[in-house]
Amino acid sequence: MKTPLITREGYEKLKQEMDYLWRQERPEVTKKVTWAASLGDRSENADYQYNKKRLREIDRRVAI
Repeated sequence: MKTPLITREGYEKLKQEMDYLWRQERPEVTKKVTWAASLGDRSENADYQYNKKRLREIDRRVAI
């Protein structure tokens, strides 16, 4: 029988983090990206660039 690679507590902690990121944090950041994109020029829009970066970080973390 193989040894578990993660404890039950560790699994629950990761599950809570994923639920928070996917259900709360990501929708908020998506709204901010949409708002910032509606302002026009995205190349000089710091709000847009920051929130797109945050969205990529969330997606990367959830994909693990």
